[in-house]
Amino acid sequence: MEGGCHCGTIRFKVTKDPYWVGACYCIDCRKISGSPYTVFAGYDENVVTLSQGIPKNYASSEKVIRSFCDTCGSPFAYTYKEVPNKLFIPIGVFDDPSSFVLQKHIWVSQKLPWIIIHDDLPQEI
Repeated sequence: MEGGCHCGTIRFKVTKDPYWVGACYCIDCRKISGSPYTVFAGYDENVVTLSQGIPKNYASSEKVIRSFCDTCGSPFAYTYKEVPNKLFIPIGVFDDPSSFVLQKHIWVSQKLPWIIIHDDLPQEI
């Protein structure tokens, strides 16, 4: 699968399916994305290749580094400082995210009250 930022400065490819797909409702993801939640796909770093551009990094908290396009602001990924070899990429930056299957909801304790989860997938507070 391939993807990239809105302006095309950053392009990337993944060579395997994600090991995790989850919807995050935390306030940090809301602020970064401007949306009520973000769906991420988790990958081992070695299956993600940048084919164009270099994302800019931003430490959004003590434990998380987020990266984004310095030109258009599109998110690229986030990593945990404690597990830097894992990348969590928002599925919206993939060219065709239709094949992703949601597996879990995280940080549901921070979801907006009008967000209703209509499935039986696992939920983490």
